[in-house]
Amino acid sequence: MALSAVLSKEMLVYIGSDVVAFTTDFDFEVNKESIDVTTLSSSGWKAFLVDLKEWKVSFSGLVTRGSEGASETGWEELLASLIGSDATLTISIKTTTSGDQYITGSVYLTSLKMSGSVSDKLTYSGEMQGTGAFTTPTL
Repeated sequence: MALSAVLSKEMLVYIGSDVVAFTTDFDFEVNKESIDVTTLSSSGWKAFLVDLKEWKVSFSGLVTRGSEGASETGWEELLASLIGSDATLTISIKTTTSGDQYITGSVYLTSLKMSGSVSDKLTYSGEMQGTGAFTTPTL
């Protein structure tokens, strides 16, 4: 199934084989830089060439007071990873349906933020910067 058709289904964010626990939403972003190559002969119009591409994933979730399941990565594990390691992580954004395409690649966990207020849920958000190209294999 094409990735565009899959995006209407429930998608989960994974680090390795573990689901990022209690995620409520995510953003997958791909950008391409452009280089201004305008010359005097451009007839008053700017001219550009495309250059480097980048991608990143932002996510939000709920902080729990208990422990996550055996196949889940929660706030505390993410924080320990951010502080304790500069290694890349393998991330996947996918459904649980066989035959669906998904997004996967290597990332660096670059930020985490926890937010809360009196009489409200405790939430967290984070960002992962892709390193190298991502791929879209099939489950």
